[in-house]
This record gives sequence, C-alpha cells and structure tokens, in this order.
Amino acid sequence: MTEIEIRDPDPTGAEPAPAEAPAESPYKNLLVPLVVVPAMIVMVLVAVVMLFTSMTGKEDTPRENLARLLDGGFNERKQAAFNLVRQVIDARRARAEGTPAEWDIDESFLPELRRAREQVAALETPQDVPIPLVLSSLLAQLGDPEGVVQLAEMTALTDELDPEREYRMYAAMTLGAIGDELPEASREAAARTLIGLLESADAGMVLVAIAGLQNLPTAGTVPALTGMLASASLEQRGSAALSLATLGDAGGSAVLSELLRPEAYAAERTADARRWPAARVSESRIKALDALDALGGLSATELAPLLEDADAGVRSRALALRAEGAR
Repeated sequence: MTEIEIRDPDPTGAEPAPAEAPAESPYKNLLVPLVVVPAMIVMVLVAVVMLFTSMTGKEDTPRENLARLLDGGFNERKQAAFNLVRQVIDARRARAEGTPAEWDIDESFLPELRRAREQVAALETPQDVPIPLVLSSLLAQLGDPEGVVQLAEMTALTDELDPEREYRMYAAMTLGAIGDELPEASREAAARTLIGLLESADAGMVLVAIAGLQNLPTAGTVPALTGMLASASLEQRGSAALSLATLGDAGGSAVLSELLRPEAYAAERTADARRWPAARVSESRIKALDALDALGGLSATELAPLLEDADAGVRSRALALRAEGAR
C-alpha cells in the first residue's frame, strides 16, 4: 500500500528536534509508492490529516455530520469531517463484505453531498482546502462524476493554497485509489489527470501518479507508463514496471529484473541515503519478484541464486515460489 507519514502538530508551536537518522524518503511525508493505492487507506489518511481533536460524546448520523461540517465551528467541522469519512468507509467495507452497515450511506446520499459541496466558498487560504477535498472525495467514491472532476482540479492547486503539496497528493491518490470503481468516462478523465502529472516537477507526485495508473486502464495508460521506464530515477522506472505488471503488461520485465539486483540501488543510495534504506530495498526486490512471477515466473536457473540471497525476505519468497512451482 502507499504509505503516508503524518506528524502531529506541536501545540506549543516549537520547532521539532532534529532527527537522529534521515527520514525514509526525500519526498517530505511520502514513502515510495511501489504498490497500488488502496481507497480505504487514502480516505483514512485524509481524515487523520484534519483530526485535531479526539472524538467525544455520542456519534452523530452522517447527515448530522454533514450539516455540522458546513455550519459548525472550526474544530467541530474537523471532527465532523473525520466522522463522516469514517462512516463512509465503514459503509463501503460492509457492502464489500456483505454485512449490514451501521449507517445507510449510498447513492441516495449524493444530493446532500452535492449541495454541501456547492455551498463551499471560494478557496482563499490553505485552511479552506480540506473540507472541499473531503466532500469531493466522498462524491467520487459514491459514483458522482463531478467529484472526479473536482479531484482532478484539486491536483492543480497553487502553492499558495497547498504550500506542502499534500492536498494535491491526496487528490491524486484518491483518483488512483477508486480507479477500478469508476465508469468509463470518469476513468478516462482520472487517467488523463494522472498521465498529465507524470510531467510534474514534484518527484513525489510523479510516483503517486505512476502508482495510481495501475488502477486506471485506458488506451493511454500503458503507453504513458511505458514511457516512464526510461526515467533516470530507479524509483520511477521501477514503479512504472510494477504498475505495468499489475495491468498484465510485461513491457517492464527488464526493469523488474533490475529491481531484483541489490547493486541497482547503490548509486541512488550514495546520492541520497533516504531513497533506499535496507527495508525499502528488500520490499522493492520482493515486489519485483512477485511481479515477475505473475507475468510468467522465473526459470529454475533464474530463481536458484535467490534461494541463497543475503536478504532473508527475498530468500523466503523465492523458496515459496519454488514450492508453488513444484506443485
């Protein structure tokens, strides 16, 4: 899954103490997204970003939360946004599992969400962004094409409205996360947006777009990802190869084989130690191994050296694949 690290704000306003070790990613709060972006995780993270107070008292209904999100005080709106997103997630999970949902949140909720989104004032400061971002995300998740359009627009927020580029990233992640649920027209629109983001100067945004495209199969998706195989960044070409493999395209097999080799990470790690800490190298190699297996598997000769690899995780996965092949 794509991972986001969210630091709680210091209520004193003091600067955080210097870290003793480098962060795991050079992209601020983004960890390298070498796998698909799950919708559940994305929406939880959007909620957590806005959660400034802990939940207390009785739980309001979704409609009560929606009303409070629009008309409440600052902390009330944040609380209501968190509650509403969680309720939508719970309802989606219940439908997926075929179990009764605590709250009845389906397409019938769309008119109220649309009206709420229409009431949002023009964005003037970063503090204005989270509420419409949540509403647009929920609209898109419930099948409203306008929600997809709004999220696409929010991937192009200005630096004045999104100085940390976090809201743009959440919008892009959500488009990728719900891609396989979208009707064709909305899927095409979402894919065009993420394909456009492959040209972004923000390396983290490029990675999010590459990861999200594996959920957005369109006529332009595979060619766009294939073009990223020539990237000078191992992260970008490796992510593109994994996304192509998820789509059943073997065009990135050579890059997947590159990801399997420990020495492939050495140059980038020398340039910036945060890019490839040992745990991320291991994760990347295992994912490449699984992707190659899904595309047709490795021969016994190719698998043999991995059975004695220095990385225990790689050894274990190679042994499992050999056992599966023997059955």
